[in-house]
Amino acid sequence: MRDFFILTNLKRTSLRNTFRFADREAIRGWLLLSVMGILFFIFDYWFFKRIIDYIVTLPLNLEDIMIPQFLMVICLTFFSMLVFSNIIASISNFYLSSDIDLLISSPIDIRGIYASRFLQTSLNSSLIFFIFGIPIFLSLGGSYSSGWLYYIGMVFSFIPFIIIPAGIGVTFTVLLMRFFPAKKTHQFLTIIGLVFMGGLVMFFRFLQPEKFIGEEIPEHLIQQYVENLKVPAYWFLPSTWTARGIEAGIRMNFDDMALWTVVSWLAAIAITLFNITIVSKTYYKGWAISHAGRGTQTAKPKREFYRVLESFFKFLPSPLKAVLLKDLRVFFRDPAQWSQIFMLLALVIVYIFNIRSLPMDTLFIKNFVSVMNIALSGVVIAAVGVRFVFTTTSVEGASFWLLKSGPIDFGQFLWGKFFFYLIPLLILSETLIVLSNLFLDVDSYLMMLSAGGIFLITIGLTGLGVGLGALYPVFRYENIAELATSTGAIYYMLISLCYIVAEVMLGARPIWAYFSEKFLAKEVGGVEIYIFFAIAALLTIAVTTIPIRMGIRSLNRDQAIF
Repeated sequence: MRDFFILTNLKRTSLRNTFRFADREAIRGWLLLSVMGILFFIFDYWFFKRIIDYIVTLPLNLEDIMIPQFLMVICLTFFSMLVFSNIIASISNFYLSSDIDLLISSPIDIRGIYASRFLQTSLNSSLIFFIFGIPIFLSLGGSYSSGWLYYIGMVFSFIPFIIIPAGIGVTFTVLLMRFFPAKKTHQFLTIIGLVFMGGLVMFFRFLQPEKFIGEEIPEHLIQQYVENLKVPAYWFLPSTWTARGIEAGIRMNFDDMALWTVVSWLAAIAITLFNITIVSKTYYKGWAISHAGRGTQTAKPKREFYRVLESFFKFLPSPLKAVLLKDLRVFFRDPAQWSQIFMLLALVIVYIFNIRSLPMDTLFIKNFVSVMNIALSGVVIAAVGVRFVFTTTSVEGASFWLLKSGPIDFGQFLWGKFFFYLIPLLILSETLIVLSNLFLDVDSYLMMLSAGGIFLITIGLTGLGVGLGALYPVFRYENIAELATSTGAIYYMLISLCYIVAEVMLGARPIWAYFSEKFLAKEVGGVEIYIFFAIAALLTIAVTTIPIRMGIRSLNRDQAIF
């Protein structure tokens, strides 16, 4: 315990100094992120409270069926996510962290290292549960007016709910690392986790819960549908214990809630003691094996794929061509980057499915949704851009000094990155627009207007991402995904949303003129229609070029290296 407290105090001091000596830019970023987090927390609470209030009013006592199943689904989902997250995070914290070699070689007891890393892993992995899950359970207490004892019991229920998946994840990781190298295992499990998340998103959407909302559907069909949604309540799953305890708590049956909480605590203590036993015997051997897998590899001959790319980029200057080919190789060799395409693909499928499932009773509604689809597609492109385009400068990492001291021109560097990412983003955005408009069955004018609007928005978002990524680079990071929550990334998302809204508003007048002519037989358009189109194009040019020029100036300064 002495070593555990030493390492924990060291981490606490490091975090305190991070906030104490932060510059103004970092403070603004944290404040902005905190405000957005609080707003999301409030929205999440309001959203689920509305759903729960609606379920309580359903006929046929469906609330007695749906609330327990709702809790089972939520707890099982978060428990599965926590297990996967802890497995991936424990590989990084226990084996791949930059300071773990120093700790292993120090006189600190191995169990002290384990305890501190276990705490760090469980807290990091449970962040998504705190942000998305806690508002759900708070809304349950609010809808049922469960009283303050429920909230106290909820806190005591969630502590073992976090410890148990952390213990499972760490135990699985330590045993796995006993036989396999850490780096390859981390990559493989990252892919599996993203595929699981993508499948989970698609599964819940394809359940189509909106089927039973409405007075047109017979009550026996609603009850049959709800019965089909039942989740098996296996007694041995910790998610079942937590769900039963929360259900008892919201109904103010605090004796049963205390019983299920005690069961969870006993399981958490047991798995923690088991972890300490396993770690003391196998952790060091697994760490040694992970080091054994860090050897150098012999150079492999060029693949035909890269030969084709070299011929495709032959018109570019040699330094820029080398950088772009390097980016492609890094992208395909690093599963932490390309494996996220699985999640993106799932979101795209769900997006198109949602458009296909919308009730389109009139021609006007179809055309109106088609217009709103431009903004929604822009938000999707912005979400992709913050992960891939904004990080285009930061991915150079500690090797950025090679570019700084090399013969490459940063103007060519950023504009090359711009066109490098613009092509796939245009393919994605135009595919979303065209497919969704085909499902909506809109006419040729709106199809052309939507395709042109998303074309301009994609160009602007790509230029904005490349420019702000050069203005706010982060060259030191443990995981590239961390950059999506940096100060520059927050600025990128806020400016992107404002830009998308501005583009849609500029297109509102031409669309209104078209709707007036089509549905009201009025001609209200004139030369101002072309003026709005011109302003939209000029805005795109400004959003694209100004950030890139600012990024070029920033990279040309010496202090922009780190």
